[in-house]
Amino acid sequence: MPVVSVNESELLKLCQTDKETLMESLPALGVEIDGIKDDVWDLEINPNRCDLLSVEGIGRAIRGYIGKETGLPEYTVERSDVVTNVEMSVQEVRPFIVTAIIEDVQLTDETLKSLMDVQEKLHLTLGRKRRKVAIGVHDLDAVKPPFTYKAIKPDKISFVPLQRTHEMNLQEILDKHEKGKEYANILKDKTHYPVIVDSEDRVISFPPIINGVLTQVTSETKNLFIDMTGTDESSLVKTLNILCTMFVERGATIRQTTVSYGGRENVYPDLSQRDMDIDIKEVRDMLGIPLDTDAIKNSLERMRYSVNISEEGTIDVKYPAYRHDILHPWDIIEDLAIGHGFHEFKGEIPKMVTTGSELPKKNIEKAATEVMIGLRFNETMNYPLSSPEDEYDMLELVQNNSHTIIENPVSEDNTCLRTWLLPSLIFNLHNNRNKPHPQKFFEIGDVVIDGCQHTKIAGVVCHSEAGFTEMKSIIDGLLDVLGIDHYLEDKRHDSFISGRCASIIKDEEEIGFFGEIHPQVLTNFELEYPVTAFELGIKKIK
Repeated sequence: MPVVSVNESELLKLCQTDKETLMESLPALGVEIDGIKDDVWDLEINPNRCDLLSVEGIGRAIRGYIGKETGLPEYTVERSDVVTNVEMSVQEVRPFIVTAIIEDVQLTDETLKSLMDVQEKLHLTLGRKRRKVAIGVHDLDAVKPPFTYKAIKPDKISFVPLQRTHEMNLQEILDKHEKGKEYANILKDKTHYPVIVDSEDRVISFPPIINGVLTQVTSETKNLFIDMTGTDESSLVKTLNILCTMFVERGATIRQTTVSYGGRENVYPDLSQRDMDIDIKEVRDMLGIPLDTDAIKNSLERMRYSVNISEEGTIDVKYPAYRHDILHPWDIIEDLAIGHGFHEFKGEIPKMVTTGSELPKKNIEKAATEVMIGLRFNETMNYPLSSPEDEYDMLELVQNNSHTIIENPVSEDNTCLRTWLLPSLIFNLHNNRNKPHPQKFFEIGDVVIDGCQHTKIAGVVCHSEAGFTEMKSIIDGLLDVLGIDHYLEDKRHDSFISGRCASIIKDEEEIGFFGEIHPQVLTNFELEYPVTAFELGIKKIK
């Protein structure tokens, strides 16, 4: 989980409370105190509450929780005449941009540090290491609107990037600048790179890599121009709302800007309140306590909601734009429980005495885990959500309709339920490709195929001499320990090298497969060493 470092005096000032009350209140909001040293608090933030990644956001939440400032925060947003024109050239590179203006900012060393810290934390969380969202913060007074967002050839424009004193073209930045080297993979295989320029064609940003010295923010800066570019418009809007409302806590003014896509104009930020209805009966049933309407209203207002309870038993809840994590009425009911206080929930002795035991499937999973660890594999737990691109395209497979689509996906990276485990494990290899080899990972987890849930075990091996024979010995060892009689047959699978993939057969039925991963798949995942892999159905090997 992300850790935010904040100054104690600044934290107490924004929370409007004392140290003892603060230490009691933070865990209730899912903020754990990781350590305190030299008046600096290291706070571990729950990943679903990105609005708490700044000291300003924490202060806003705590003031509500302790009753200092309850109800829905109100944000007054004025319209500016600043326009950013988007050219079609960015559509194949990084298609979306959102912008905003922050006026009358009071920047000190502490607030600058907080700004840079929350910017990096948002890059890591909502931004997926800048791949989905990249944030630029600029001194507005150093440039002249309107702005243009476009994609150009890497050698066609030069500017002085941050941390440098001389001009560099875009390709030189990727090849020689520290930030360029770190994030160059985002623009891999692109022939044109995105830039943002002002009306005088001066570069203010090369997203998602680095900003220019021209708009460098200092303690003297009074007005900010915020740009966020990326591949998912919804994530950009949510991230912009979090950052803009952070500045309001410091007394700044937000001004809306226009992004023009030619025939379509969008105005950002939109900080209007959001609405959701919840049912009083559902609240009481879920929490197991007969809360009255006053208690419900008070608890939600402490969590910074606006509440209107109708005579029909429906609660009309309004929540602020920075709460990107509110997706379902149950999210609000969870906050209601937090506001009410978990210590108020009394335990009850069960009225029936029962004896539990493990399911047969769990016995096999436990035995398989022990075998894999004995074979020096590292166990992983990957996210069950995926995308057709990761499930099929990255593995050189033709897409079919066996995957289950998410009706309202939060992002383009998580649009379906995974249908097998190997893509996740190969992504694990990709993320660890610069670590020492050999690498061995395995996972026991659930997949959903044609709407039916299955539990599987899969493993990958990566090193310079990984081959079919090694993986065969692993499969034989695993199944022998589990007491599974089996034999092998040749298998054709587009993710594996032809002639080096085999089906694992038990009682005339395929229970899994293994083999050497195809070189094109290795290229897709930027892997330099051979990889062998297997996948087995737990139910089928019982």
